[in-house]
Amino acid sequence: MRRTQPSPFEIPDDSSIIQFSANGRKKQKEEMRKYLALPIGEKTSHTTRMRAKLKNELVGDPKEEEEEKEKKRTLKQSKSNLTVPEQTSGKRELKVFPMKRENITKHSKYEFLSMERQKAVLELSLIAKRSEILKMDRAVVKEEKQLRELEKNIERQNQRFEEFLKENERKSVEARTLFEKEDKSKQEKNAEIKKLTAEIGIIKREIFGFEETLMDYKRYKEFLHRLSPPEWQEEQRLKALKAKEPSDKDGQENQEVTLQNDLERKASGSDREASSSAHLSDPSTKDSSDYEDDPELYFTDPQQLLDLMAELTEQNLSLIQDSVRVEEKLEELQHSIEATRREIDEDERQIKVQINEVKQRMDREKARAAKLQQKVQLHTSLSTEERDAMLDALSEKVAKVHRSCVDDRTTNLSTFEKVANIENCMLSLLEGLESIPGETLESMRKIKESEKRTRQREEKLREQKEKQEERMKRYLERSFSDSKKKSGRKLMPRCMPVPQKVKVKTVERNPAEDEIQEYLFGSEHTN
Repeated sequence: MRRTQPSPFEIPDDSSIIQFSANGRKKQKEEMRKYLALPIGEKTSHTTRMRAKLKNELVGDPKEEEEEKEKKRTLKQSKSNLTVPEQTSGKRELKVFPMKRENITKHSKYEFLSMERQKAVLELSLIAKRSEILKMDRAVVKEEKQLRELEKNIERQNQRFEEFLKENERKSVEARTLFEKEDKSKQEKNAEIKKLTAEIGIIKREIFGFEETLMDYKRYKEFLHRLSPPEWQEEQRLKALKAKEPSDKDGQENQEVTLQNDLERKASGSDREASSSAHLSDPSTKDSSDYEDDPELYFTDPQQLLDLMAELTEQNLSLIQDSVRVEEKLEELQHSIEATRREIDEDERQIKVQINEVKQRMDREKARAAKLQQKVQLHTSLSTEERDAMLDALSEKVAKVHRSCVDDRTTNLSTFEKVANIENCMLSLLEGLESIPGETLESMRKIKESEKRTRQREEKLREQKEKQEERMKRYLERSFSDSKKKSGRKLMPRCMPVPQKVKVKTVERNPAEDEIQEYLFGSEHTN
């Protein structure tokens, strides 16, 4: 019989998914139980088990194959059982009735065979139905058995669940009571803690107040001690030193006694009592030493303190007045020091400027002396004729400068007199420049520089124009001149050279031709 496989495109229900997962887990547990029950020699690895499982799923279950084989075997046996008696009966009939065989017709044989075939088919189907019924009965018995086991398991689980609920309820009741007790004890402890913290706060505030009062008293004591005369302070210091020496000796003796007591009590096993007694005895001795001596004061009457305070206030006032006068004098001194510092800085700046000017003049004079030295050397190295020529040229230059700068009239002055006049004129001009304010001088310098730049630009343009005119003249002469013709026989090569590939080049116009065109035709258009 064919198995109806579920469609893979249908989504199963939640219950079927849960049942499928439960069946899978149960099957895995059963397989593991069977595997653990096997002997060691028959146990296989995980991979071999998975391969066998996959093979069973692909090929089929061997039990079903065995059942099919048994069905085929039973069918064969039934056929053999059916055919054997037929043959024996036929032989008897042949023996008994030999004449009847001839009377059997062909039609009756076919009917008999068909009936036998139908009978065998019916028997086969009957056997198959019986085997299926047996299989179903076994499955029903198995399912009933599983159902009874499941019911028993459910009952056991229900009993366990009820027991668990009872235990959980009991534990919750116990936990609730315990929580209530703990909560109550916690509240009591919190109340007690709050009460103790309030008491601690009150005690701390009281201690803080006592400490403040103690600090005030200490300040008062220190103030009174400072107000007392130094002779009395020295006497008190000596008394304190004398009283401190026996107290130190007593303290050392007490420490030795306590150490001996500690050692003895350690040997006897009572360490804590000894330490507590020692600690209790120490502060008692300290307290007794602190409060045995009453503080001594120099002032017996409050009027003495008031008189001393009045004297001190008068002294303070006089000191304040003296300090105010000293501060005023100090401010005046600071102002005078600041003014003198400014004057010194200004003098230093002017001196630095003068030093720089002197250095510059010295550099100029050194350069001038070097030039004069060179000229003297040149003058001594030259001959008389060259010297006369150079002096004449120099006198002409001096006369030219004298005419342009000092006086343009003709005079009979010598060269040295003309140089002296030029120097006087230069000195007067320099004095005039120094008298001119800086802003106007700067503006005049800028104007002169701009005029100089314009002159240089005009000179440059004029030179460029002259060069261009000369170039145009050369171009015109070259263009109007006769071209030279080659005379003689043309040279012939021995063999024709290989023709080279023509390279296309961008022809750039010659700037000379452009200038010629502009020179020839530009003036007409402008006119």
